[in-house]
Amino acid sequence: MPRTIDSTLRWTGESDVVAYSTSSAQSAAISANIFDVRVVCTSNAWIKIGTDPTAVAATDDNIYMPAGVVEYFHVSPGQRIAAIRDTADGNLVVAEMTR
Repeated sequence: MPRTIDSTLRWTGESDVVAYSTSSAQSAAISANIFDVRVVCTSNAWIKIGTDPTAVAATDDNIYMPAGVVEYFHVSPGQRIAAIRDTADGNLVVAEMTR
């Protein structure tokens, strides 16, 4: 079944840019009353979402993010997103969205 994007989401004006490399790096905590984020990585990466996540490349409890692909995730306030490179260093960009 094709997935549709909820066009009611709007950017709050808050974003976090985190450099990642061979070590996992975390975003800032998601703000109060935020339940959706827009995520993009500048190079192929692996991400993990949680209260204190550590991203690990090529493991089944992490999400593979191809470079330049935008993805939306439903999150809880206080959670963070961690990223680690697949083959090259890059930046994780997390934009907080609201309805």
